Amino acid sequence: MKAKTKGYKNWSLHEDENKILWLALNVVNEEINVLSFAVLHELETIVADIKANLNSYSGVVFISDKTPHFIAGADVKEIAAVNDVNDAVTHIRKTQTLFSQIEALPIPVVAAINGICLGGGTELALACHYRLATDEKPTQIGLPEVKIGIHPGFGGTVRAIRLLGVVQGMGFILEGRGLDAQQAKKVGLVDDVMPLRELRRAAIYYIQHKPKVKKSSWVNEVMEIPFIRNLLGALFRKKLAIKVKIAQYPAPYAAIDNWVNVGVRAEKAFAIEAESVGRLLSTPTCRNLLRVFFLQGKLKAVGKETDFKMRHIHIIGAGVMGGDIAAWCAVQGLRVTLQDPSLKALASAVSRTYELAKKRLKRKHLIQAAVDRLCPDPNGDGLAHADLILEAAVENLALKHEIFKQVDRRARPDAVFATNTSSLRLVDIASVLTQPQRLVGIHFFNPVAYMPLVEVVKGKQTDKTTITYASAFVKQIQKLPLPVEDAPGFLVNQILGGYFAEGFKAFTAGERIEVIDAAGRCLGMPMGPLELADQVGLDVCLDASEHLMGSEAKSAQTILRAKVDKGELGRKTQKGFYSYAKGKPVRAKATLDSEKLVVLERQFFLGMLNRALLCLDEAVVNSIDLVDAGVIFGAGFPPFQGGILHYASTMDKQNLAQELAEYRNISIQAVEATSAWKLLW
Repeated sequence: MKAKTKGYKNWSLHEDENKILWLALNVVNEEINVLSFAVLHELETIVADIKANLNSYSGVVFISDKTPHFIAGADVKEIAAVNDVNDAVTHIRKTQTLFSQIEALPIPVVAAINGICLGGGTELALACHYRLATDEKPTQIGLPEVKIGIHPGFGGTVRAIRLLGVVQGMGFILEGRGLDAQQAKKVGLVDDVMPLRELRRAAIYYIQHKPKVKKSSWVNEVMEIPFIRNLLGALFRKKLAIKVKIAQYPAPYAAIDNWVNVGVRAEKAFAIEAESVGRLLSTPTCRNLLRVFFLQGKLKAVGKETDFKMRHIHIIGAGVMGGDIAAWCAVQGLRVTLQDPSLKALASAVSRTYELAKKRLKRKHLIQAAVDRLCPDPNGDGLAHADLILEAAVENLALKHEIFKQVDRRARPDAVFATNTSSLRLVDIASVLTQPQRLVGIHFFNPVAYMPLVEVVKGKQTDKTTITYASAFVKQIQKLPLPVEDAPGFLVNQILGGYFAEGFKAFTAGERIEVIDAAGRCLGMPMGPLELADQVGLDVCLDASEHLMGSEAKSAQTILRAKVDKGELGRKTQKGFYSYAKGKPVRAKATLDSEKLVVLERQFFLGMLNRALLCLDEAVVNSIDLVDAGVIFGAGFPPFQGGILHYASTMDKQNLAQELAEYRNISIQAVEATSAWKLLW
């Protein structure tokens, strides 16, 4: 190949013997490829040069020199820095024009995708004539812009619908979900999938043979008729409203409205898209979701000082949590030995592993490999070989002491000891260990497969190396590690304790469960406090109530004890506060008094805020950012608010101090004197 670098910092240009121009992206000083202003400016110059020398090339291939990333999207730091709507629209229109120029080239243009291809990367790929993708595991293609409060702006809302049709294209835009290579081929997003070793050869084939480009079907053309767009738009909005409210997440609604108003056939569609994104960038939702994006990045950076990888983990306890942790780790590629005296519990864990692998891995050989990596181990033989030993037994200190005495005797001298306790203190658990510095808390949340956060708990004696290895393990299994100090309930459960306490208080006062939980959802929580208690397990809530519910513990324990004694443990027994059918709560119809909902919603907020401030005061975590990250990724606090403390900081300071003073039964001056309050304001 003949290099044609011309001084570009981020792009390498190579012309091969077939007159194909290979444009390889490797963004300087970045771990991933992003379409920054500088990258796009260089690409403008490259495209202008291609247009001026068309006879020199038989085709163009976009490829990445930064494995395993193709292009992860636009530069989010630059997006966050945009404050002027007109500037935003100008930049977007300029990039749209650039992508349209690529699309209009009279020679074949191929996107050769290996690795992550998201947002602006997918929009660039959509502007190419052909899209090829490798079947490597990291390959993922998507338009996740709705997750930061906007929708695609570089032509993505137009080209996705043109290519995939209205129903599939709109779903692709509104869900913000990434597809693997095979899924992308199935819906028509990519033209072909192949092993990495065949990617360049396939790109050459497409340039030389120019296969027929897929055209829109007559059905999609009919759906572009204005009155049909209006009908479909109403259906899209109705379906979307089940998941999110327009006041909280305006971006997906804007994407629907843009299509209803102008469709995707007219060039005006690009201008409407750009103006829409420009407006969305200035909304509180977008600014808060950008904050959440950066909070996620902060957690991903935890434990980056080591590249140590766990190969074998041993889990003690095959109950709901232990079994689900084992399943998740096996699906993520680790060898797992699962210890429990109950063969029934072990069999259930294997079955759940199979179901999880089916959902996550799709292909038969990958599913079978994941199931094979989970080894039922009733005698604990894996203890002597594991890199990490995780205890996931019930919240009983005496039982945990017995387990860790056994671990202490049988484990490798370099193995990491961990507990999944949700309410007991590490200092108490570690008292039976000869080397208490080896014990760390690795606290998962239920349901394991869907909750992204894991608390990494530093005990009084836990050493730094143990914390680093534990954090690296959490990242290895594709979770977000949150460093917390050893305290009852740590961070997330301590804050949720306030939510539960207010829910149980309302229940004791005679309020209907449907009303209580509706108020929780009004706050933006994914579940109300009573449904969440059912999800966690009422027996688990009972065990943890003394540590997590403060002055409300006694009344909560009375309620919970009555249900636990009847065997009503929540969702896992199909009966708790609710009865369950096919895993979903059966809700009685209840009249929802709006004033009552507002009062309850505020009480839930104050209960959680009070605990969040106390955790900050007690240095359970060391910053507002970590509190907000924990409550969003671990408790499900609504991301569009940017975190509970960030949300509180937008309120009237004096009124909020008054409310907290009344809630705590102290003076306003006492509230304002706390270190957490001073940090917040």
